[in-house]
Amino acid sequence: MNERVRVLAWQVVVALAVLIPWEGLTRIPWFQEHTILDPFFISRPSLILLKLWDWTFGAQRGFLWPHLLATLWATLLGFVVGTSTGYVAGLWLSQNHFLNRVLSPYIVAVNSTPRIAFVPLITMMFGLGIVSKVVTSWFVVFFVVFFNAYKGGTSIERELLDFCRTLGGSARQVTMSVRVPTAMAWTFTALPNAVSFALIGVVIAEFVGSTTGIGYLMIVSLSTLNASEMFAALTALSAVGVALVFAIQWLERRLLHWAPEFRELGA
Repeated sequence: MNERVRVLAWQVVVALAVLIPWEGLTRIPWFQEHTILDPFFISRPSLILLKLWDWTFGAQRGFLWPHLLATLWATLLGFVVGTSTGYVAGLWLSQNHFLNRVLSPYIVAVNSTPRIAFVPLITMMFGLGIVSKVVTSWFVVFFVVFFNAYKGGTSIERELLDFCRTLGGSARQVTMSVRVPTAMAWTFTALPNAVSFALIGVVIAEFVGSTTGIGYLMIVSLSTLNASEMFAALTALSAVGVALVFAIQWLERRLLHWAPEFRELGA
């Protein structure tokens, strides 16, 4: 059997191993009308599936898509801006040792503060629209990418840089041919986490104040104590996260085809 098919089969088995007991334990009574697991609090896979169907093709057809697209659009904007600015700042600071020493305590101080603590401040500054979502997402992603790009820029062996200069390479050529690709390789290792954090940042911003988005649906389901809607929103959110991570991994294989791990895979 093809390895890819075998992996997919086992993934299905793992999913069924969770979903079937979950469905069964919310139906099996243990004392009169009570069930082992109360579906009021954790719903059922069948009810969650029905709610997703209702939101997309059923009585509330089209209800999910505007919220899903709002969250996805803000996530992509925050991810792109956070990745680009974090990469440039990390690479630039890795080559400026004096400025690095000056800014280091401030960077550590901001990075040490929980990101969620800034969400009310960002919302107060930028309002309840998409801007606050993008800024929150950018703020989360920036530091994830920044530290990886900085580490990549400083991890280059001095002998390699001296060898490039010996061959007549200018400072610009050394930067473009050695520093940029190395920092990019380090940065791509952070991107799967960065895109997940970007999504988290947007959803948290939607919790604080928003009228669209998956986070908004989760807050509404909490206010109405509707577990099926809560899990349906979480399922849609998980699907978006998985799709984004797979897209980043595909892009990484295309851009870093020269890296040893991808050459071995024949990418």
